Amino acid sequence: MKVRFLLGAQYNFFIMQRFSSFFILLTLFLLVAPVTHGKFNPTDVPNNKYGIHIVEPNDIMEVSTLVNSSGGDWGYVTLVIQEDDRNKEKWQAIFNTMRRMHLIPIVRLATKIEADAWKKPTEESAKDWASFLNSLHWPIENRYVVLFNEPNHANEWGKTIDPSSYARIATTFADALHEASEDYFVLPAGLDVSASSDGRSLDAASYLKQMYQAKPELFELLDGWTSHSYPNPGFSGSAFASGRSTVRSYAWEREYLRSLGINKSYPIFITETGWVHTFGVTNNFGLLSPEAVGQALQQAANVSWADKDIVAITPFIFNYQGLPFDHFSWKKLGSNGYYPHYYSYQSIEKLKGQPYQRESYTLEHPLIPEKLVTNSSVTLTTKITNNGQSIISHADGYTIKLDGLHGFTVVTDALSTIEPNESGEIRMHLQLPSTEESYAYTVNLSHGGRNVALQKGTVTLIPPPSLTLRITLGWKRVSDSNDATLLLYDNDELIHKIHGVPIKNGVALISNLTNVIPNATYRVVVLVPTYLPRQTIAPIAAQNSTLTIPRMYPFDFDTDGAFTIADLWTMFTMAPRDILNLFITI
Repeated sequence: MKVRFLLGAQYNFFIMQRFSSFFILLTLFLLVAPVTHGKFNPTDVPNNKYGIHIVEPNDIMEVSTLVNSSGGDWGYVTLVIQEDDRNKEKWQAIFNTMRRMHLIPIVRLATKIEADAWKKPTEESAKDWASFLNSLHWPIENRYVVLFNEPNHANEWGKTIDPSSYARIATTFADALHEASEDYFVLPAGLDVSASSDGRSLDAASYLKQMYQAKPELFELLDGWTSHSYPNPGFSGSAFASGRSTVRSYAWEREYLRSLGINKSYPIFITETGWVHTFGVTNNFGLLSPEAVGQALQQAANVSWADKDIVAITPFIFNYQGLPFDHFSWKKLGSNGYYPHYYSYQSIEKLKGQPYQRESYTLEHPLIPEKLVTNSSVTLTTKITNNGQSIISHADGYTIKLDGLHGFTVVTDALSTIEPNESGEIRMHLQLPSTEESYAYTVNLSHGGRNVALQKGTVTLIPPPSLTLRITLGWKRVSDSNDATLLLYDNDELIHKIHGVPIKNGVALISNLTNVIPNATYRVVVLVPTYLPRQTIAPIAAQNSTLTIPRMYPFDFDTDGAFTIADLWTMFTMAPRDILNLFITI
């Protein structure tokens, strides 16, 4: 189941990468830390089984407060994708929203309406569906896909009742999806278990038996079972009833499959269930009141839906503003309000789901270098790219931890929010001990008790290096000064300001240079009174570095760090010999 002048605007510099060894090689060292699981059994992890069925994806923003309420997180949403609506940008935006809202999609595949019935899918379309679904970045590892809808009704299957063709086509789809990715969790179409054999539909038991006889291997390919467990008769039955055509129809289906010799233990997905209520386009006071529906939902939660095999319950339907499903709608018609059973369902105690999300991250360059300097305070940065499924967020508990560096003081800045395929900065502040020693370490991205190793290695603490500067003051034969100042910058951050640096014969020596990272690039600025500031950008080596400062020009007569008209006025107040002595040795 979450990484980033001084004195005069005339100085513009390109700052090289922090670790000069990588700059010299002109390469980036990429450190990838993937964590993979593949398809998992959702009953093996903490799971919020409550969800809702929607028709309109625009409702997704509203349903999180319903299904992730009362302690819940990562609830389910059943939604439908039609073959003529396979728009990658649209559905990726929907999946991204679901990731942010902690909602798990159960995607039911659909064809399109032809001659007042749903067109029968073809086996050839399986690869097209697999290709489209594979192009999407799913919110969690498991990709729940339902293969169409109630094919024991003729109008749902090209105006035909053909269990063998459904089994054959479903087998082709299951094979195509599993071949495309190990993450697909393939579910069969939910059947109408209350339908009778009347020419327009086929009894569910007969349909299942014929499916099994035609393609017994299909039932091995299925990863779970889809049930439409409606409380019949009239979608108004008791929440305590059991058997076929009740809220516990799933249990009847499970036992019937066993009677056919199918002993696979399927996780159960109740993608449709629910009671009709009084209010609709035309009110029907012979139906249950919304209050009574709310009571039935809570009763079912306590009894009928307590089965350990149930993964998801997504009642039908969150929002339907017209015929024929207006009496199922949880959202009031023509209003932004909800019927009372919405609040009853919302108040049901839920679990904090913890589905697996694939975690994979790339560091732009290693955060911890090979060498650091004793008795130093340093700030280390790198960029982390989120290649996985989770959203890195400090608010969601994601932190960077550095393990193994005993005696170090470590403070890490809070992570920004980094969604999949985005990058952010890791920024770590270290106070280093005085012991020259090597330390093994691990940089971890930590969340929910899990650690993902971003970098492992050994860092060696070495003594502070020294810095030799070659400095030419004007055009003097001998460049001497007892009042130079050294400024050392890491990008725009001042690391050192050292006053009274002596320059002898054009050489300045700074020893015991702490707070630097060996081989990292710094900006070195030299100030000498009456000379304009000059600087160089270069790496500082692990022992001694010799840098040449560009020739310093004596045009800063008023010592304000810049050459302005005021310098001319100051120059007129000086003795000519003093002025000449700034340029040459006299």
